[in-house]
Formats: sequence, C-alpha cells, structure tokens
Amino acid sequence: MKYRFLLRPSWIALHVTVVAAITLMVNLGLWQYDRYHERVDFNEIVSSRIISQPKDLTEFLGDLRDDKLTASDLEWLNVSVSGTYLDEQSLLAVNRSQEGISGVDPLTPLSIDSGSTKQVVLVNRGFISQRTDTPKAPTGTVKIIARVRVSESRRFGELSDQATGVLDEIINIDLPRLSAQIENLNTEVYLEVLDSQPQDSPVLARIADPVLSTGSHLSYTAQWFIFSLFVAAGWIIVVRRKLKSI
Repeated sequence: MKYRFLLRPSWIALHVTVVAAITLMVNLGLWQYDRYHERVDFNEIVSSRIISQPKDLTEFLGDLRDDKLTASDLEWLNVSVSGTYLDEQSLLAVNRSQEGISGVDPLTPLSIDSGSTKQVVLVNRGFISQRTDTPKAPTGTVKIIARVRVSESRRFGELSDQATGVLDEIINIDLPRLSAQIENLNTEVYLEVLDSQPQDSPVLARIADPVLSTGSHLSYTAQWFIFSLFVAAGWIIVVRRKLKSI
C-alpha cells in the first residue's frame, strides 16, 4: 500500500508532533478566549461600581472584619467616610504615572470616627508630579468620598520595598507591610479620594479612572487557531508531496 510509509517511525514521530502542536495551540486559543470573557466580566463589574452611589465605609469594614465580605467584593465601589488625617504618618507611593506624567501619590492614614472601635484606613489623596512639593493633609475632621482599592503586592520582575524599618516611600501599597508602622491600619483595603470636604490641596490631581478594555485576548485567540490550521495544512502538504514521489 502506498500509505504504508505513514507507519514508519519517523512519520509516526511527525504525526505525534503535529497532534501535540495542534492540541497545544487550540488549548492556548481557548485559554485566551476564557481570558477575554473574564476581562469582559471584570469590565462590567468595575463599570457598575465606579458609578455607584457612595455608601458608608464603616459598615463594610465591619463585614470585612467578620468575614462576611472579601476585599475583592468591595474594590472599585464608591464610599463615604469621616475622620481625621494622621498627617505625621504620611508617605509617598513612588514610580506612579498619570496622563503621561511621572510622579508620586501622597498617602495619609485616616483615623475613622467609628465609636469605641479605633480604625485607620490608608488614603491615596491624589497624584502630583515629581517636581511638586507634597502638600499637607487637611486638618480637623474631613469627610471624603472615595473609591475602594485592595492591597497591592509586588508583581514578577518589579522592585520590592524593604521588609523592615519605617518607610517614607513605597513602590507597592502593601497594607500588611505598612501595618508594621501604622497602628490599627486596615490591611485589606485603602481609598482613592474622589472628593473631600474640606477640599484638599489644589495641586493634587484626582487618581484617573481605570482603563477598561478587553486587551488583545480575542486577537490572540484567533492567532492560535490560525496557527493550528497552518500546522495541519503543513502536515497535509508534506504527506501529499511524499505520495507524489512514490
């Protein structure tokens, strides 16, 4: 039979390689497709939360403490809270950028008015360029409307902050790390100011809204499926050429 050559060891190895390559590429395509849908779902959640009416933060903090909510359940929600800034414990989040400008985010702990329970939440008061002097936080009782964010962690390949000592500048807003120097700090969420009464310094720019896009996941899905078709087509071409030479 002229197809008997397909059972030779070298050809069997080729078949296995082709099947393995196609399987891998199809699975990578399906993974990218899942990532696309995850991003779509994420965008829908964030879009609805960033336009939500502010709710009292202290109620959420109680649910966090009692494990009725997780930090991710609250991220991007709008909240309102009153308290007093602990300006002497302020620090800077460095290596930040906004609208193409590099700068820093001044972070100040806020001691919350919550009855007998003393609670402190870290507040990102805004963005300033590197050439701007860091403004002091408003004194006395302030009421802010803010967006909830979760504690940051170092990403692969990024620099990390010192594990010990008192930090004046940080790369990541790592709340468990900062709790070593800020007493009673909530270690799960921090806030990004949207509005403040009384007003904070005018040099502070509001933290930009999140950029919601689906990225390149859908195009990557198509690419992986196309690559798998190329591999299958290549196998067919090789087999047909061999048949013509027999």
